[in-house]
Amino acid sequence: MNAPTTVSANVPLPPGPGFWRSLAGYRRNPATYFTQLTREYGDVLRWCGLMDIYLLNDPEDVRRVMTLAWPQYHKDNIDYRILRLTMGNGLVTNDGPDWVRQRRLMQPMFHNRVVNGFDGAINTCTEALVQRWSARRADDAFALDRDLSRLTFQVVGATLFGADIDAHADEVAAMLEVMNVNPKTLRALLTQWPWIPTRGNREFARHLATLDRIVYGLIERRRASDEARNDLLGLLLAARDADSGEAMAEKQIRDEVVTLMLAGHETSSTALGWIFHLLAQHPVIEQVLVDELVRELDGRPAQAGDLVRLPYLKQVVQESMRLYPPVWGMSRSLAADCEFGGYRLPRGAYVAILPYALHRHPAHWREPERFDPERFSPQRSAKRHAYCYLPFAAGPRTCIGLGMAMLEIQLVLARLVPLFRVRPVPGHPIVPLASVTYRPRFGIRATVTPRTR
Repeated sequence: MNAPTTVSANVPLPPGPGFWRSLAGYRRNPATYFTQLTREYGDVLRWCGLMDIYLLNDPEDVRRVMTLAWPQYHKDNIDYRILRLTMGNGLVTNDGPDWVRQRRLMQPMFHNRVVNGFDGAINTCTEALVQRWSARRADDAFALDRDLSRLTFQVVGATLFGADIDAHADEVAAMLEVMNVNPKTLRALLTQWPWIPTRGNREFARHLATLDRIVYGLIERRRASDEARNDLLGLLLAARDADSGEAMAEKQIRDEVVTLMLAGHETSSTALGWIFHLLAQHPVIEQVLVDELVRELDGRPAQAGDLVRLPYLKQVVQESMRLYPPVWGMSRSLAADCEFGGYRLPRGAYVAILPYALHRHPAHWREPERFDPERFSPQRSAKRHAYCYLPFAAGPRTCIGLGMAMLEIQLVLARLVPLFRVRPVPGHPIVPLASVTYRPRFGIRATVTPRTR
């Protein structure tokens, strides 16, 4: 690991907007606002609000931070302290040697051979949605985002627990509404002090207790059954440390289950919602996708082995997550002064890396606001910097669930897109909300009709 180098105090801090302008822009939409600031101030800038945020938007700087990671660039900051209140020390929030040990323990559970074996469970859950959509009238407007959220929650139940946990979907959805807020909002910040009797803190405590009851109950029932299963919970219970031979502690199993349940379910449903939104706006691209799916699948659900023959499907997913990355921002803190792009970032600085902004960097993406799945063809992807596209982070901390998420999203689309035409309800506002995930503030209202080619 590279040792931190001494940075002279004479090296200037990055430029950026003044305090009042910073607050006004951040409140509207921090993702789009920070992207605008990179056009004005460059790829290293300083935002002066209630706390200083240093934004890095050069892929090479991002590579440096994401590759070196702990201890020079660590997760001891406000974002992860708040997420830990719910996720504990799961892989998303864990750091340092504990994270290394836990990642090594869990990595075999996400091997392609294991993940691809979940295609049947994903298709079974999707088929239930096919039946519900088939029964809808053409003028029956519904909340598309809620249907997709329920679907991905059912997939989590089938793959994580090998069980139907749909009865808990409403409780978990309520928990997500409390948890899925920008960590730098007052409501989120106050959860660090649970003894403050605010309405938000009372709601948070109540939902967290419910979540623990659900998760510990599922773990206890599995232990009591003494039944060996190849779902992710079974693999967590059976995992043993390669050096010590020890099993995972009960609290750690709870933290990993909660992390997989909340992060996996929310990010996949958000990605699916944006994909349907974009396809409805681009009927020519939608038809190219339909043609590929009909030609290769001939009306049957896709299996994991089919995906290699569906390159345009993957490109549609990749391009949608470029425009609407489910996780729009990541952060680190600095253990020592660092220099980036000729500017000094001080020890303890909060460093932001925004996939939303990186995915629109004009030096790496031509016409960055245009929806163009062909960007991800092998020919056009070959020379692209590896760190200008980060829907699942990158480097050693690449999301462990990347393969699972891509499998789920592609299989769901492969089944639904050839069967149904999904169209937005005219006049319903689609306004992005930059909370923990990047989701539609008012949801997505839509109608669905059977597709006739």
